[in-house]
Amino acid sequence: MRVTRRTSAIALLLHGGRSVKTQPDRFRDISYLRMLPFGMAVMRASRGRVAPYLVHNTHGGWIASSGSGLVQARALVRGLSETHGLPVVLLGHSSGGWAALRIADEPGVAGAVALAPWVDEGEGVDHLVRSDAHVRVIHGEADTVCSPVRSRAYVERAVRAGVDATFEGVPGGNHAMLDRPWRWHRRAGEAVAGLVPGA
Repeated sequence: MRVTRRTSAIALLLHGGRSVKTQPDRFRDISYLRMLPFGMAVMRASRGRVAPYLVHNTHGGWIASSGSGLVQARALVRGLSETHGLPVVLLGHSSGGWAALRIADEPGVAGAVALAPWVDEGEGVDHLVRSDAHVRVIHGEADTVCSPVRSRAYVERAVRAGVDATFEGVPGGNHAMLDRPWRWHRRAGEAVAGLVPGA
């Protein structure tokens, strides 16, 4: 991550992957490697004003029942905010998208962009209301791993509760985001930049 005087925010990228077991080494972890182009997309869409930071989960998955994944993610946000004094935008895929939505109430977070997130049927939105969070959900309509229907319902609940939240369906999009990947990169980059004033 390169922070300069032009940098107005940091994008914390949270990959998907295993829900419980430890992730493989990052250079063999496809879920981690898949997020690398999204960092470039964020830089491009923000014209270099948002610095991407891709982290590798080492605590047994973001959705670990111990809660260690969320503890790690919250600690990362706090560390970035305190070190750089800049707002943080969360960009997560799958279980990383779920983590982004869950910690969007963290002080210093400007908003969350969730790509094909895993959300439970009754996923709560109260924490988003209390934090005045901004949420963007982008989900492939052909996703058979994480439900786009649940994602849309989550956003609708959030909107009814007064949250600034939007849902964007990707026609024919699958969970791996490898179908015409550039369209995923572009949409995600623009969504992140759109949450940062001046970017």
